[in-house]
Amino acid sequence: MKRTITILLFLSSVGLLAQSERPKTLIGNDPEDISGFGGVLFSFMPIDGDLSTLTGGGGAVLFDNTFFIGGYGLGLAGNKEFELNGNDYSTSFGHGGFWLGYNIKPDDLLHMGVETRLGWGSITTKSSATNEEVNEDDVFVFNPQFFGEVNIAYWFKVNAGVGYQKTIGVDNNFFDATDFDGPTFGISLLFGWFN
Repeated sequence: MKRTITILLFLSSVGLLAQSERPKTLIGNDPEDISGFGGVLFSFMPIDGDLSTLTGGGGAVLFDNTFFIGGYGLGLAGNKEFELNGNDYSTSFGHGGFWLGYNIKPDDLLHMGVETRLGWGSITTKSSATNEEVNEDDVFVFNPQFFGEVNIAYWFKVNAGVGYQKTIGVDNNFFDATDFDGPTFGISLLFGWFN
């Protein structure tokens, strides 16, 4: 009899422990609080005084449908063509790295947020006549943005953002850092699980 009572007490205490609330955590209390998304990214900015388009993609892990951390990659759509001292050149530009952000009231149809991209990349210049590389700069890019976002479907969002890009490490005879610094406008098409 004592043995049966002991077993029943043990089982009921295990049942009570299983029903107790989980401890509060920084990221969330349920596995469902963690989701993710990926998407297509477009960024528009002046490069050496001309409006240029960068395209690419990215993906991130989303915590509590608010904070996200992931990665991205962007590249200049087409090369920048220019002439210097009677010679024609072609320049490509691309960067990728970390993508961090925070959504404010993400359950609202229209909401806002902040994000930043921290990446590494290169600016490569080639001679148009010989297609030989004449210069390559490894650069670091910092691009914080404010964005507005609309929930199209539970699995699809569109956002548009404005920010400023700072490029560090440009040092050659063709460009300087200010040629790749400036205001940015971005559009993102995001697909995923938005809990």
